Amino acid sequence: MLTSAPSLLVPTVLWALLLMPTFLSTQKGRWDNLTCTEGVVSVSRGERAVMACNISNPLSNVTICLIVPGKDCPPIFQNMAPGHFSQDGWQLWVHGGMAQLVTEKAQDTQAGRYRWLMDGRQKTYGTTTLNVSGPGTLYARPEAQGPSQSQVHVTLVLGLVPALSILGLCGMLFWAGRSDTVATAPGASYCGATEIWSILPETEQKCCHVQS
Repeated sequence: MLTSAPSLLVPTVLWALLLMPTFLSTQKGRWDNLTCTEGVVSVSRGERAVMACNISNPLSNVTICLIVPGKDCPPIFQNMAPGHFSQDGWQLWVHGGMAQLVTEKAQDTQAGRYRWLMDGRQKTYGTTTLNVSGPGTLYARPEAQGPSQSQVHVTLVLGLVPALSILGLCGMLFWAGRSDTVATAPGASYCGATEIWSILPETEQKCCHVQS
């Protein structure tokens, strides 16, 4: 006896509906189910910044690039297998289904949107965003250094020269003033260019000659 097509189709559809939950539960473990750091990661300049993407299956490799509007996405890490990698101030950790991007001292040039290509059972894409702001310092200031020993010596010499000159001038002025005082003193006598003054009581004045 021949059976009509509609009567055969109904049991087939019912059988497929019965198997659908089992099929979906089996396939659920095959999808990577990508999740990445949500929102914007904001840090001050020079601080530590961490971004991450995870999938539910083990990773075979990871590619991360910085999105530049109007240009190609230059890769920071490309086709990196599980392990630990370091490049251009970044560190990448890939283990199991987790990939973590870390910078210990965030800089202005590292700010922007990052695209992640996670290769597990499928190739899935995710994005994260890093914002870097002040008031941190880009570079450490050099420590202040005191003057060297040679600089100290030069400074002392340069300081002593005018001091000695002033002392010498003061001495000359002092003795010139003393000579004027002696010349005008009562009872003083002068005994020529090669003689010296003798300041004695009038009764004992005498001229002392200096032999050349």
